[in-house]
Amino acid sequence: TEICVGDLRLDLLSRKASRTGRELALLPREFSILELLARNAGSIVTRSMLLEEVWNFRFDPQTTVVETHMSRLRTKLDGDGQASLLHTVRGQGYCLLAPA
Repeated sequence: TEICVGDLRLDLLSRKASRTGRELALLPREFSILELLARNAGSIVTRSMLLEEVWNFRFDPQTTVVETHMSRLRTKLDGDGQASLLHTVRGQGYCLLAPA
């Protein structure tokens, strides 16, 4: 019922996320994105995977919706000068990695 990646905790039942004890104010779709990334922590999650799993698109609508949501999510995750968890892998997708 809980997924942890470094100091990030996701409570799958209440659909709440926190980092270093600070609750993150996530929208439902942002939580879904973060859950998919956390379930695949350390692996690359492609844009197509995100569109299919989070938006239920079986095609690429040629929109920047993924990039926009990732930018907002990155801002919420990395507040207070914390080390970045969400990484962009150019030309491939996104990866959630706990700082070493």
